[in-house]
Amino acid sequence: MVSSMRKYELLLTLPGTLDENEASAQANEIANMVKEYDTNAELHTLGKIRLAYPIKQIRYGYFYTVVFAAQPAQVIALQKKLTVNREVLRYMVSHYNTSLTTTQKIVYNTNEMGVTTMQERAEPVKIERKASPSKTLDLAEIGKKLDEILDNGVIGEV
Repeated sequence: MVSSMRKYELLLTLPGTLDENEASAQANEIANMVKEYDTNAELHTLGKIRLAYPIKQIRYGYFYTVVFAAQPAQVIALQKKLTVNREVLRYMVSHYNTSLTTTQKIVYNTNEMGVTTMQERAEPVKIERKASPSKTLDLAEIGKKLDEILDNGVIGEV
């Protein structure tokens, strides 16, 4: 039985101890590994970012994403290859939701079984408040009111 091809996204972290050329070459090598399963795989560079916590005494990492289509058995084989690769600090393969755009927020959730899912985060509804029409005050009127407040001692002693 042949299972259908699904779209996946590979999030990849390479050590920040590499220079940009070495990291780019390593990312291209991994992208070529993914292209064995899907020739249309797309590599996107997210840049060098500080890690939330050190991994193997490394504080910065180069982040890349690869979007590809593959069968579930091929994804398992790819994960085994990535696990063996010493240059990869961390990786995560998740189902790619094609309905999301770049302006929408994406949330990754991991349940107790270790399965990671990708979901769209709902944006809060913004309510616009209209300024209520008020009478305009003259600077002279504002000055008089301030003097009145200060003279009457409405504001307590400081």
